[in-house]
Amino acid sequence: MNTQLLGLELSLALSELARQGVEPVVVQTRSPRRTGEEGVLRVVYASQDGKKLTVCRFVDPLSEA
Repeated sequence: MNTQLLGLELSLALSELARQGVEPVVVQTRSPRRTGEEGVLRVVYASQDGKKLTVCRFVDPLSEA
């Protein structure tokens, strides 16, 4: 697993991978209880080569302050 991408916002992870010439497949997952679209998509899994990312939406506590 590529741990350098973990926790990054999706847009930042995609920018980093684009600089490396990698265009990943992105899969979004969510908690069964969470139905809204609020929050920030963050990387929760990245394959070693960066070609597969799994993202999940997190409520960003900094944006609520």
